[in-house]
Amino acid sequence: MTHWLTARHTVTLLNVFTRSRYAPYSDAAFVHENDELSYVSAMRLREDELFLRRVKESLPKGLKNNLHMLDLNLKDGPIRLRVPLDQLCATPVNPADPSIEKIRKALARQSELGAMEALVVPAAVGNEVDHLTVREAAVPFAASLPTAFYEDLPYLATDASASDDLEALRATASELGSPLTAVVLHAGEATDDAIVRKRKLVLNYASQIDDEAGAVISGFAANYHGGERLWANQPWLTCFASE
Repeated sequence: MTHWLTARHTVTLLNVFTRSRYAPYSDAAFVHENDELSYVSAMRLREDELFLRRVKESLPKGLKNNLHMLDLNLKDGPIRLRVPLDQLCATPVNPADPSIEKIRKALARQSELGAMEALVVPAAVGNEVDHLTVREAAVPFAASLPTAFYEDLPYLATDASASDDLEALRATASELGSPLTAVVLHAGEATDDAIVRKRKLVLNYASQIDDEAGAVISGFAANYHGGERLWANQPWLTCFASE
């Protein structure tokens, strides 16, 4: 995001499954069951807002208003699908899930407003059902827009099947005539500085991510000298060839 923002693009984050009871590193366990959903959802919203402020801190004054977040306020997998936490990566996408259409409507609205010239979606490595659902919802737009898939962490670093999942995505894209190419983006920082900064940003989500997971997620950037690897289609490569 810092790469795009410093290149003077506008970035809109579509925050999808934000109604949740998942906050294992918080005090949510002491909240009455009837209040847990609203308590955790509000806590996670504050973390999102803090994340935005921290990202904007490093931007020049004239670019701070180029980063936005749109909250769809949808229920996450454990609530929406009644799936236990330990089954989230073993649950397939439900084609009848109303969330898919709601995500598509939000994307279509951004397109109508002229605010969606390119799209970044989860690669869904690790097969976490919410990530898969977002990817499924974005497929119709990816067919006509510059699109890149980001590598889901910590799954790519920790899940034994993650590399196979990534290869399956690439194989499917090639079969559909839209092969994906690896693109590494940097924010102009030294490797160590980029990793430290990413760790600080990740640990803003203190209710969901502990120090160990934060180290895994941020440390993975060392594989790309502090950058982030995306898997981009040909329109993306053409559109952003000079960046």
